[in-house]
Amino acid sequence: MQSHRTPSKLATASIAAALAAGCGRATDLMPLHVGRITTYQVRSGFESHICDIKVRRPVPVDGTSGYELFSTLGVSRLAWSNGELIASQAANAWFNPPVPILAADGAHRSWHGTIVSLDRRVHASGDLSMTRTRLQLGGRELDTIEANLLLTLPRGAIELTSWFEPGTGLVQQEQRTNDKLVTHMEIVGTPRE
Repeated sequence: MQSHRTPSKLATASIAAALAAGCGRATDLMPLHVGRITTYQVRSGFESHICDIKVRRPVPVDGTSGYELFSTLGVSRLAWSNGELIASQAANAWFNPPVPILAADGAHRSWHGTIVSLDRRVHASGDLSMTRTRLQLGGRELDTIEANLLLTLPRGAIELTSWFEPGTGLVQQEQRTNDKLVTHMEIVGTPRE
């Protein structure tokens, strides 16, 4: 299992400063509104394909207003709640309570709950850390917030690392299961309506 690092106070302050100097609102790290389409190149194993993720409709997520995202990868349900981007559903898994995948203040978050996937229910715990990162992507260098979510299950771990660019949203994401890269996706072009 990979080691897990928590952000320093300096990294937390850097993320808050980036928000203040950049777009200014936490939700700018992952803009969500009906009709928004973002295109990604997705690699899984030896396969690669282009995938549109569309914000399809508003839905409730843990008592707050959220959105359903639809793609060939599956359905996800996300919401901004108290400065956290939370997910109650992601492709083929459901989380109760919703799992935090980004915290605008840059502070560490812990999570304990249940994951339901393929008709199996498991108890899990999670740790979310963020850091400010320069990311080379598509011939450009981007200022991003890197969010690392480590979910510990009874038999292994899932690590989800996501890079968010203020104003654009998710620009790259990698999922590892028991340290093995399962999926890599990166943005292609700019989001559109």
